[in-house]
Amino acid sequence: MGEIKDVARQLLVKGGPQAVSLRAISREMGMTPSALYRYFPSLDALLAGVRSDLFEELGEATMEARDSVPGDDPLARLMAMARAFRTWGLAHRAEFGLMLGPPPPGVEGGPEPQEPDYAPACVGVAFLGEIAELNRRGGLRTPSVDLIEDRLAPGLREYLTGQEGLELPVIFAFLAAWARLYGIIAMEIFGHMAWAVTDSAALFETELINFAQQLSGSEYDRQLAGSDLDGS
Repeated sequence: MGEIKDVARQLLVKGGPQAVSLRAISREMGMTPSALYRYFPSLDALLAGVRSDLFEELGEATMEARDSVPGDDPLARLMAMARAFRTWGLAHRAEFGLMLGPPPPGVEGGPEPQEPDYAPACVGVAFLGEIAELNRRGGLRTPSVDLIEDRLAPGLREYLTGQEGLELPVIFAFLAAWARLYGIIAMEIFGHMAWAVTDSAALFETELINFAQQLSGSEYDRQLAGSDLDGS
């Protein structure tokens, strides 16, 4: 199964999502298309497996970046993970599109086959943990709890069930951070900012520092001096 997913990924990188099909994979592997069905019931199921592997790979990259920063500085760890997320995405644009973009041609992207949401499981949970730690240390700034409770809580009741000890402001901060960071990274990876900026790394770093200041309610300019603005 691993070799089949590897070939699917190679085809994705070389030819884009339209190049990935069971027929193309079987041709690369010297198999008949019907033989692949012994391992995956459909192209959807195969791509779900590829996405799972990719999210695990991205998760490992972000957590390695997190662990390179002392555990007593959750804000710096968040920034390190955000940079690693961007670096991985820029180095794996085709894979990023499969993971977080629209379904490839011929793939429904519907409820079947059932696919867990690997983004929170393998990537987002690391961000959530550091935001919770920032909150535990008294360094998290969010809108008032009443406002969050009134606006956000009704739509999060199901998620909050069983999440003992996870406070609503932490969930809000995580969701806002995830949308914000993913948004700017995805726009760069998919080429949607080229019309406006020639140095997307500088824009990302400036936004990252602005994000950190708003999240913590404090100045964090020292991160700018130590950051890498060469686009890597």
